[in-house]
Amino acid sequence: MSVHAGVMTDGTVLSKARERLLAVLGPDGVLTAPEEVAEFHDPYEGKDATRFQPSFVVQPSTVEEVRQVVRVAAELGVHLWTSSTGRNFGYGGSAPVDNGAIVLNLRRMNRILEIDEKAGYALVEPGVRFFDLYEEIKRRGLKLWMSVPDLGWGSLAGNALEHGYGYTVHGDHASAVCGLEVVLADGDLVRTGMGGIDGSPLWQRHKRGFGPSLDSLFMQSNFGVVTKMGVWLMPQPETFVTGSVVCHRDEDVAGLIDALAPLMLDGTIQGHPLITSSPEPAGGRPGFADDTVGMSAQQKLCAAFPPGRWNARVSFYGDTQVVRAREAALRRAVAHLPGVTVDLRSYPGDVPADEVHPHDLVPAGIPNMFLLDVMKRHLGDRIGHIDFSPVLPFTGEDAARHEAMVQRILAEEGLVAGFAWIATSRSLVGVSMVLFDVDDPEQAEAARRAVSRMCDEAERWGWSEYRAHPSMVDRVAAGYGFNDCALPRLYRRLKDALDPAGILSPGNHGIRPSARQG
Repeated sequence: MSVHAGVMTDGTVLSKARERLLAVLGPDGVLTAPEEVAEFHDPYEGKDATRFQPSFVVQPSTVEEVRQVVRVAAELGVHLWTSSTGRNFGYGGSAPVDNGAIVLNLRRMNRILEIDEKAGYALVEPGVRFFDLYEEIKRRGLKLWMSVPDLGWGSLAGNALEHGYGYTVHGDHASAVCGLEVVLADGDLVRTGMGGIDGSPLWQRHKRGFGPSLDSLFMQSNFGVVTKMGVWLMPQPETFVTGSVVCHRDEDVAGLIDALAPLMLDGTIQGHPLITSSPEPAGGRPGFADDTVGMSAQQKLCAAFPPGRWNARVSFYGDTQVVRAREAALRRAVAHLPGVTVDLRSYPGDVPADEVHPHDLVPAGIPNMFLLDVMKRHLGDRIGHIDFSPVLPFTGEDAARHEAMVQRILAEEGLVAGFAWIATSRSLVGVSMVLFDVDDPEQAEAARRAVSRMCDEAERWGWSEYRAHPSMVDRVAAGYGFNDCALPRLYRRLKDALDPAGILSPGNHGIRPSARQG
């Protein structure tokens, strides 16, 4: 029997669950061999890991199979941990919060059910990757663009449901969701919004139905298993312009952030800028194409990042004359910054992927693996990361305070990190990839300790992480202390109503029913 965080998993019950689920899914839908299950662990956990351990993996291929899996789990009292493709390694991949979970992996549910070019939407199953939808749009010759994160191998649904980001007009992926189909903990099936009307043509066109809007209830939660998701797409623009605003001094960050903030608020800058920080390393900054063998970790990291001490990638989409006016407004807004350079590239909206600069693929809505390839090239295959991702006000003062805090803690712990912000209209979403050697337990522990310390400081400023590794979810949730933790208590009451036994992903984002409080 394994015990963790109030959850008990009996080996006999798990054996019975395997037998029952094999009968439901067949041998192709149940993975039990250690070499098969290994992929569903935290990819950076190290060889001696004892926490966040799955028992085995099930992979249904239809909605009805998902319902049967949930019913079997409820009947036997075993808990499931849902993952779409499990590719976000900085947040633990498919690793469950509580030991012994059966990973309910949805990769085999990979059908693109509908793409409507005129209305600009798609309806997909949770196993559909960014690559899959992009390739299907191109195969059909549709004049549509999608939004993609930095790596294209993940699931559209998984990314959106975890509040993930891309960089085009619909780069706030959770906000681009329109309509969900969800299996509840008792096996019931519900469709949100206009999907509650049989055969409604509005399910992916209008976000709200009659009564409460529930799409967000199933994001960053464990109240159900999403089996279909509508997502909005953008029309192919006439012109696409992207590139960088580059500053070169440590002290330039506040001025840069404060110059960009009004342009985000009034919509001059479209999509979501990515603002990266690359402190000058001892020994000098290598170029992107330089051989970094023998260089320090900080030098290698600099080689993998865009040029400049501060680099803000910005983008504009649409009518050519309007795009040029937006570009001119940007240049005027940053002209006062000492030594600033603005380097922008222009493309037609129908540009082939092989004619787009590698740095421009993501803001062009073209899924790729460029970032991972670059990181592996300069840092090797055995580098892991745990991410610190706070949300902070879109002000130069807060940005400077955030970067200084992170760099101080990294220096004290002897670590380095990739550091960036994703800009929204009123906030900055921090993305700090704290790097460590997967084969060095002490360095891995230092990375976890560093992120915990960063969370402590961010909480004192009223900030919170927008996503977290399984080792940090309870720590982050505990920061929501208003009125004796009223918000976490409300989540628990919802869990008690929808899943009182805690069958679905117990501990996800710190949410457990009353019966499974540690």
